[in-house]
Amino acid sequence: MPMKPAAASSGKDETRAPSIPTSPAARMGDRIRRARLMAGLSLRGLADALDGEPSHTQIAKFEAGEVCPDSKQLARFSQVLKVRPDYFFKKDALKLETVEYRSQTKLGEKARKRLEEQAYEFFERYLEIERILGIATETLGCVDLSTKATEELPAAIEQAANDLRQAWELGMNPIPNVHVMLETHGVKVKTLEPEEGFDGFSAFATDGGGTKVPVVALSKRWLEGKEKDLPRFRFTAIHELAHLYLKLPETLSHKEKENWCHWFAGAFLIPREAFEERFGVNRVKIALNELIAIKQEWGMSVAAIMKRATNLGLVTAGRYKTYCIVANKNRWNVSEPGTWVGDEKSSRFEPLVLRALAQEFITSSKAAGLLGISLPELGERYTPLD
Repeated sequence: MPMKPAAASSGKDETRAPSIPTSPAARMGDRIRRARLMAGLSLRGLADALDGEPSHTQIAKFEAGEVCPDSKQLARFSQVLKVRPDYFFKKDALKLETVEYRSQTKLGEKARKRLEEQAYEFFERYLEIERILGIATETLGCVDLSTKATEELPAAIEQAANDLRQAWELGMNPIPNVHVMLETHGVKVKTLEPEEGFDGFSAFATDGGGTKVPVVALSKRWLEGKEKDLPRFRFTAIHELAHLYLKLPETLSHKEKENWCHWFAGAFLIPREAFEERFGVNRVKIALNELIAIKQEWGMSVAAIMKRATNLGLVTAGRYKTYCIVANKNRWNVSEPGTWVGDEKSSRFEPLVLRALAQEFITSSKAAGLLGISLPELGERYTPLD
């Protein structure tokens, strides 16, 4: 059984209700609350956006399931919160377990709730279309390392990374597209708009049947724009996979767990045997162009390559420290030398919706709702071959 990730934050969690609401009023109220959180609004903020009608106290009663809004009020909620009207009538069949963040200190609670709800809403639509098409959810196993001593973890994590590569039939070659690879093997991935302090999070989502679905949310920050850094996006994605796939000793601190997840990401992206063959052993000196060549081939940053070489004992700690000094001096943390010419886009979700529409399993309105677009936009994307 997959592990439940360790708690990432403390305090009352407004993002997930203690249990799935059962009454119509409670379900609708929970949907209003979730849409509000997804929009990043407080009760008063939503009331202000609605020009005070309804008031924040009335909205609180809606969210508590004490009363139901009328059709006019729902239309206003839909407009202001930017969700389709049918969103408020869906049965909540999905539940996120405790979310594990890679970056814990730079993201405020309000921003966390907003990002989690945005990701949750996408995962809900993703699983819905798979259920409509009868696509079975692939499970992700768990490697239990909870009883391992610290000195045993390096070898165990290297083996876990190799075993997963073998199970997914990836061989020992570079992975051309990590995003596609994860979705091919049942890990649902959502890319979110850039948010300061956010790289990614992982969790398990449970549906009404008790199935646990691994989900990962990643920042678009590294996918596009002036900060585009695909090797960092790839490393972050596999780091989040590690949180789901490995059960590490509970005695470890959060920082220590993060470091072991880093180790797994490096081992998964470049297996030890391939790395040693490409990097060499017992290196006293290494040229920057060598590191760039490995980056271009394997899609892993120069920084991560040097850390992996240090982890495997191929360079000394002193040599790694020298590299860090040079990297800091040249601000490689902002703009690292070398590029990886690859693609990290995935388009699995939309074709599934269009397939269901073509097979007449769903209506055009339903397809537009699942894709989060208007009917005219759907018409531009969908051309049936009669």
